Amino acid sequence: MVRRFVTAIIACVISSGVSLAAQAPPQQPSPKNPFFIVPPSERLEIDGSKNPELIPEWYIWETFFRQLHTAGTVPTALSLSADEERVLRMELEQYSKSNQQCQSDIERLRPMLGIAPVKDINEKQQAIQLECRRRSLDIRDRLLAKVRPEASIAITAWVENLKTGIEISVPKRELAHFRQPR
Repeated sequence: MVRRFVTAIIACVISSGVSLAAQAPPQQPSPKNPFFIVPPSERLEIDGSKNPELIPEWYIWETFFRQLHTAGTVPTALSLSADEERVLRMELEQYSKSNQQCQSDIERLRPMLGIAPVKDINEKQQAIQLECRRRSLDIRDRLLAKVRPEASIAITAWVENLKTGIEISVPKRELAHFRQPR
């Protein structure tokens, strides 16, 4: 279960952080294909069990939403009322729609590859990612505002606990972007 969770997290980071870069070989960039996967020496490894404070809020909340949406069940440990469960499910659907829209928006950049400057494509992709992250945090805020205070505390504690099982590898040059918006 944990291995599958870590695998899903790594896949998420790759798809949301360097989705267009995944088309490149791991070698040095060529003029025709300027994207590449950076070597381990140029990456920052974040281990949530050692440094949970390094995992951004947007990342852990998207992980929570994705996990629950994929599982299709709400953990009983959250002790949500039927109405609160309904609210959570509605917000999970909003997250899913937002995530699909984000992926679609990033995919629309694909025809620009090889035509527009790489810098322009990266800037557009990062702007899309930031907007998507903000929407995820807005979904979180709506959810927490619509449930009882004790349910809000339980959900937040559950989400914070998820950090201990997360390991993330981030290219050092993308670290500032990875930490945004918070």
